[in-house]
Amino acid sequence: MEENKDFVTENSAFEKVENAGKKTADKPLNDTREKKSTVKKSTAKNGKNEKKNKETKKTPKEKREEKAKAKLAAKEEKAKRKAEKKKKAAQMKKAKALAKKKKYESLKEMKIAKKEERLAKKQALKNESKEERQKRLAAEKQAKLKIKAEKANKKAELRKAKAERKAEMKRQKEENKHQREVKKAEMKERRGKDRRSRGVGGWLAAVISLGCSVLVLGSVLALSLFTDYIDFAKNKDTTANAERAYYDLVGYVDNMETNMSKLFVSTDAESQQRILGDLMVQSNLADSSLAALPITDESKYYTSKYINQVGDYAKYLNNRLIDEETLTNDDLDRLTELYNINVDLKTALMTLTSKINENYDFKLLKENNSSDLIISQFNELEKGAVDYPEMIYDGAFSDGVNDKKVKGIDGEEVDEIQVKEKFAEIFADYEIEVANVTGMTENSNITCYNVDAMYSGGEIFAQFSRKGGKLVTFNAYRECKEVKLSEDECVEAAGKFLENLGFDGMKCVWKYSSNGTEHLNFAYTEDGVIMYPDLVKVNVCMETGKITGMDADNYYINHTERVLGKAKFTLGDAFDKVSEKLDVSEERVAVIPLGNGNETLAYEFIGTYNDSTYYIYLDADTLKEVEIYKVVITEEGTLLI
Repeated sequence: MEENKDFVTENSAFEKVENAGKKTADKPLNDTREKKSTVKKSTAKNGKNEKKNKETKKTPKEKREEKAKAKLAAKEEKAKRKAEKKKKAAQMKKAKALAKKKKYESLKEMKIAKKEERLAKKQALKNESKEERQKRLAAEKQAKLKIKAEKANKKAELRKAKAERKAEMKRQKEENKHQREVKKAEMKERRGKDRRSRGVGGWLAAVISLGCSVLVLGSVLALSLFTDYIDFAKNKDTTANAERAYYDLVGYVDNMETNMSKLFVSTDAESQQRILGDLMVQSNLADSSLAALPITDESKYYTSKYINQVGDYAKYLNNRLIDEETLTNDDLDRLTELYNINVDLKTALMTLTSKINENYDFKLLKENNSSDLIISQFNELEKGAVDYPEMIYDGAFSDGVNDKKVKGIDGEEVDEIQVKEKFAEIFADYEIEVANVTGMTENSNITCYNVDAMYSGGEIFAQFSRKGGKLVTFNAYRECKEVKLSEDECVEAAGKFLENLGFDGMKCVWKYSSNGTEHLNFAYTEDGVIMYPDLVKVNVCMETGKITGMDADNYYINHTERVLGKAKFTLGDAFDKVSEKLDVSEERVAVIPLGNGNETLAYEFIGTYNDSTYYIYLDADTLKEVEIYKVVITEEGTLLI
């Protein structure tokens, strides 16, 4: 039976071969070649995949051997480093011994020379006559009297110079005091009760600016520059606000100089902390006033940068004092550089103030006329900024931060024609009437094309990166009169806008409403971790749902693939460190910026205490409190300080 089965199978096989032969003979030659070619390619591909799998797949033995080799290589590298270190130490020891020997020989030679000099003098004194001795003593006495007289004259000159300097300082102090009193009287007369009506809101706005501009993380939750301008433009009493902002700026710059000068004579750590705290507040009040002036960013960029840098550096020094460190000479040298710039700025503003008369119209600042009194002075300040010294320290406004690489933009460079096409595509729904590329500028470290356009709702100013042609920032100046949309609808509109621009994984992390505009902050999120450095700010008109502003500067500078690694402590460990008084409602894992390009993995806790909401950030590797923010409701909206 088995033999029959084999016979049948064999015949069947032969029949298949014969049939296959017939089919091949019946088919055209080209089809046969194509089939062979396909079979050959398939076989080659399979062979390649098998070879690749064999190459990729390793046996446990090979893995152990590879691990052992890596371990041995690491051990050898360690031994090599140790040997090099030992060799270097021996060389240093030898060099030190040689230097010591040379020093000893030099001292020995000096000793011998002095001894010989003394012996020669002794011999000369032994052989001198009485007359020669009297002459020598008289000459020595005369020389001593001459040296004494020179010292007395020098001392008298120093006393005289000191007295003159003291008198000059006193005169300047009295003159400055008189100028301040006169200026205060003028300001009081100009503004009347306007200053008192400002209330707590203005102060809080500046403190909020302190928490949000000096700290990079604060920018997650702060007003952007274009928001300040839009809110300012909407204000009915533009002239009064501009005038107030200018005179406030002058006063705050004066206070900054006073606080910095106090630090030069203070030696007590607690006193220094109080002065630095005042300096932080005054610098950020000054920046808030400068931002309220309706002049272009180009005319006040370096002035704003300098003022922010003062507050930032003051915070950096204050943190060091909190950590029980002391201020070094290098710290005071940097502070002196900032102080000298402040003196020049104050002098320029005082000179400008003396030229402004009662007929000057602050509303003219919006026209950006280069011949305008105030604008021309600020343009002069911008020209002088090229001589500003570099300030490198661990802070958000350190000049070292400005030199960092832009991580989130790649691709080929685009030209003006491509920029106009991208602009038309993004703003297709804005009924653009005319759009022009007006040159290039440096936005942080991103070189951008500037685009000015007019649309049915007003004016649009946008910036596109030269590399990659990305929309980095834009402002659409339009007044939103009514509130027709909810916060959630605005978040949805902003999310779609970002998605259309190519942003993935963005989450709204902060929102607040002001003057008919919803201000939103989106951060990149990966595996549930919020990347606060990768931030995009979006403004939405609550009347029309149109996006009226966007700032993706931080996102494009910081966005990159991150390898977070495993945290030393868990979220539960961090929760135990949070105060029991805080009623925690939400906890999240986040990457937060520390300044100067540094980041850390942290645990974020949101909770309430005494009807106030707080945001607390604990380092995931140390459980140290990195930052604490408090939610404050002001005239400007719900903000963090």
